[in-house]
Amino acid sequence: GQFVQAAYTMFRSPQGGDPLRPEPAGIPDGWELGAWIHMSDFVLNLKELEFYGIVVHDVENPDSRIIAIRGTEGAMEWIDDAAAIPIPFRQVPAAGRVATGFDTIYSSLKVIKRSLPEEREFAVTTAGAAATPETFSGSFADQLEQLANSREAARGVARSASEGRRQRPTVVTGHSLGGALTTLFVMENATKHKFDITTLCTFASPRVGNKEFSRQFSQLPIDSWRIVNTLDLVPKLPPYIPLLLDYNHVDSAYPFCSSSFAKNSLVTWHAMETYLHWLETSTTTEPGG
Repeated sequence: GQFVQAAYTMFRSPQGGDPLRPEPAGIPDGWELGAWIHMSDFVLNLKELEFYGIVVHDVENPDSRIIAIRGTEGAMEWIDDAAAIPIPFRQVPAAGRVATGFDTIYSSLKVIKRSLPEEREFAVTTAGAAATPETFSGSFADQLEQLANSREAARGVARSASEGRRQRPTVVTGHSLGGALTTLFVMENATKHKFDITTLCTFASPRVGNKEFSRQFSQLPIDSWRIVNTLDLVPKLPPYIPLLLDYNHVDSAYPFCSSSFAKNSLVTWHAMETYLHWLETSTTTEPGG
């Protein structure tokens, strides 16, 4: 949860003055920011990318990473979550149907590599200026794999295709819309096997797909934590309507109720801060606090 909160902190008060590539803020000690994640909302054909998430790696074990994606803020989030026409997940069509909005937004995700301090120093020394941030192509999982390959090659540990890839222990986490997107990533990776995902932890995630999607997801050999405030409305979207919309949550739910410690409001029920306070009472329950 701290990594999702770090993404919110970086979005709300970008360090370094670049809202698309904010410098690290709030990232726990021992972890290093390796890439930014951009995406665009699909409503009204919006194309402008915004910063939404981070890829961080363990300083002591760079092969170990955490991928964290925040939710959108404001009315757009509710519109995106309510875009409920079910369609096949384009990255894994056999995995059942998912909400149109989530599938469309997932396809907009972009990974932007962050030059690490030693790489920036080398670039300035050899070229006289900071290098242009590196981007990648393909699906979200494809781009993350290219990022991992690039990091491994820089450390001199890349392997040939015949040798296979290195172990890449990965934890994935997201809040609200970010929870839906990270769930889709886990499903894509289950087919492509680019990362060794051990854990998915979502906060306030809406329903992502239909019963078939949920059934297949729940069979994956990972620890799946879906933490939900029972007062929060977003996890109730898209709605389940028998015979029309057979949306179903993935396993496994860990519910709580915030009525005893947080304000009774739509914003507070849904805020990441409320979820963090339930996990650790020393954190504030005020959104943005």
